[in-house]
Amino acid sequence: MKKIIILFVTLIIFCSILFMCKSEVKATFIGVIEEMINDRRAVVYVTESENNAVRGIVYVNLAKNPNETFKVGDKVKVGYDGTVPPTAPMAVTTLTVEKVE
Repeated sequence: MKKIIILFVTLIIFCSILFMCKSEVKATFIGVIEEMINDRRAVVYVTESENNAVRGIVYVNLAKNPNETFKVGDKVKVGYDGTVPPTAPMAVTTLTVEKVE
């Protein structure tokens, strides 16, 4: 009985952590793919940004949209968690990515 209670409490804690860690898009920017690093990452030149939070070149994780095929020259809208680490070039935590016209 004690093992069942411990297992149940552990399961509740695990589910709570998963629920709290769920990320939501807090900021977006639009840019043009300048270089493909591989089929999952790209270098994007930012053309429009909310509150000018990001500018210039940003590494983007394209794997967040596995149903889309991206190539150099595509215009993309990227959703991220709102944080911009002080790296050069910037690499935001990509949460969504989609082609735009």
